[in-house]
Amino acid sequence: MTLNSQIPFFVQKDNIYLVPVLHYNMETAAQVQLAFSEIKPDCVAVELPENMELQLLHAVSRLPDISIVASYSEGKDPLYYLCEPCDGALEGLRLALDSHVRAFCIDLDIEGYPNFFDHLPDPYAIQKIGLKSYYEVFHDAAESGFVIKKSPLDEIREVYMAKRLKELSFSYDRILCVVGMSHLESILKNIDNSTYPEMQHAKRDSIQLYTPSEHSARNLLAEYGWISRSYEVLRNEFQLCLQRGETSFQLFPPDRQQLIYNLYKKASEKYIESTGNAFPSYNMRNIMKFMRNYALVSEKLMPDLFQILTCARSCVDNNYAYHTWELATEYPFRRNVDNLPELDLSVEELWGHSKKIKFQLKQPGRKDLTFKKRSDKANFKFNPFGIGICSYPPEDLSIEKFGDFLKKKGTQILTEDAARSVPFTSSVEDGIDTRESIRHWYEKKLYVKVKGKPPGGASSVVVIFDEDYSEDPLQAEKFPWKLSWLGENAQESDMAFYATPLNANIVGPGISRCEYGGFMLSSPPRRMANVWSDPDYEFCRTKAELLLVTAIDYAVKPLVIYVAAKPPRSSIKAFATRYGKKIVFIPIGQLSPVLFNKIRVFHVLDGHGRRGIADEYIF
Repeated sequence: MTLNSQIPFFVQKDNIYLVPVLHYNMETAAQVQLAFSEIKPDCVAVELPENMELQLLHAVSRLPDISIVASYSEGKDPLYYLCEPCDGALEGLRLALDSHVRAFCIDLDIEGYPNFFDHLPDPYAIQKIGLKSYYEVFHDAAESGFVIKKSPLDEIREVYMAKRLKELSFSYDRILCVVGMSHLESILKNIDNSTYPEMQHAKRDSIQLYTPSEHSARNLLAEYGWISRSYEVLRNEFQLCLQRGETSFQLFPPDRQQLIYNLYKKASEKYIESTGNAFPSYNMRNIMKFMRNYALVSEKLMPDLFQILTCARSCVDNNYAYHTWELATEYPFRRNVDNLPELDLSVEELWGHSKKIKFQLKQPGRKDLTFKKRSDKANFKFNPFGIGICSYPPEDLSIEKFGDFLKKKGTQILTEDAARSVPFTSSVEDGIDTRESIRHWYEKKLYVKVKGKPPGGASSVVVIFDEDYSEDPLQAEKFPWKLSWLGENAQESDMAFYATPLNANIVGPGISRCEYGGFMLSSPPRRMANVWSDPDYEFCRTKAELLLVTAIDYAVKPLVIYVAAKPPRSSIKAFATRYGKKIVFIPIGQLSPVLFNKIRVFHVLDGHGRRGIADEYIF
């Protein structure tokens, strides 16, 4: 099935075929490719300054490498033309050079041309409805006085381009002309003119060709690096299909929405690799939903780069947003094989106003010397049979704070559950209950809130990230390492946990990176035996149940906090009641996934002596 976006569109007048484009836009650049393969022209004319034709053709011959054509006039600001793959006019010149077809720049260079930022329909619509329907809507809106702004200088340019097209029409049989949508109709009308006024290009002292510096290249592209390089890859595949005689290629024109999804997906892989945090599927679902709504609020179908990064930071964290930015702005085709001078331009110098976004990374920076020490990771050794394994103290503090937070939250939940509303008599108690007062309005009484009696405290906490349970006995465990760990001082709890293998990820000398499947904290410390070999717990079906039963057994206070994806079995609740304990279940989805990512990963050292160097390898 042929998609609307795969149907070439052009406006024909005699032997001239005009393709309307939006400058620096991937969707319309792809439409030029389709029109070129359909028309097979012997001449290509584009809306670019004629007096810069030599430099522009040189720049196009360097694609996909990026170039900047700069023109200078004494006493005036320089004029810059960025040459990148995702521009319809530059795509037209590039196709002409690749096919050995004559190419011409036919626009008039005018001094003092104003900057217009027209509020246009999102070009992504071309992917769904095709260029023909998009242009018809654009044309109707333009005739009604909406969408675009034009200056008197535009009329001069359009007359000049019409004149050049008419001259070329006498020498060539099939002329492909790539022009901006706002100029097409005027050019068509002016082609029929019998005479044209004399027009001169603006005087330029010099016109130079540069390549952007590595830093500039990340920020200057109109279509950021991920879009540009994806377009380049799919463009090459499309041309190979044409050479093989295939008439359709489903991935061209590229779908921007799919490219953005691929960007987020690739960034998630780098995020998992660098941080060790999980990236659950709901993260991607939340990102894509937020991205859609954010774009719609801005009256667009697809987000810009700033919105893409904001979605990544808001739905996951700063580290993930940084990896997204790093991938989004990376451009691997920068070569500069002809040794052009580098030009370091800011976004403001080229495009004007810009938005900035900052990332507060967990690690100091990617160029820190700490990371260089990890290059010989294969030589790191971990000896679990030495003097004794131990934990990393900063992580101990974090998990103890997390345990205290859960104890307070569980107590608060029971307090709120026991709260009630009573008619006002002599005291407002904990405040007026507006809802109950309105509900009993017919009684002509005020109702006040009365908090429930604070329940007994909690001394045991169980957190289950993954039950790691399967009916199939042959399926390998994801978290096979099981251990009981005693607190080192009065401020630490005893712990039992199951986690990934101890030697699976050695990140430094004597430093192993592991991930909890689940853990249990119980205070006061120094009381816990090896619960994993205790015969009293043989009736437990899963590791998660064993931790919960252990928490009940070792609890010295009546509440046991249980955080998991699903509540415990009724038999476990009955077991707790038998011993005077109450399980407070907190669904894991109610807590911050960012917080869980920090807590779930931990490090084990093969001796206390490693604590002095551990911070060089742990971030």
